[in-house]
Amino acid sequence: MCEICRTNPCNSQCPNVTDPEILGVCSVCGERLRADYIYTEDNDGNTFCSQDCAVEYHGIKDKEWDNG
Repeated sequence: MCEICRTNPCNSQCPNVTDPEILGVCSVCGERLRADYIYTEDNDGNTFCSQDCAVEYHGIKDKEWDNG
């Protein structure tokens, strides 16, 4: 039990709290992927901080049909 915040593990406001482990970085923006966050991964093993970064990485774009 922490002597400052009296919890185990420490609450997020405690000066004794430890930073979560960094397990990788986003393949697009370089955001650090922490152990306490959900991340996105493609079939090639690339990791992303969000689905938006995965879409950007793969160049996926919304298009409208040309009916002309």
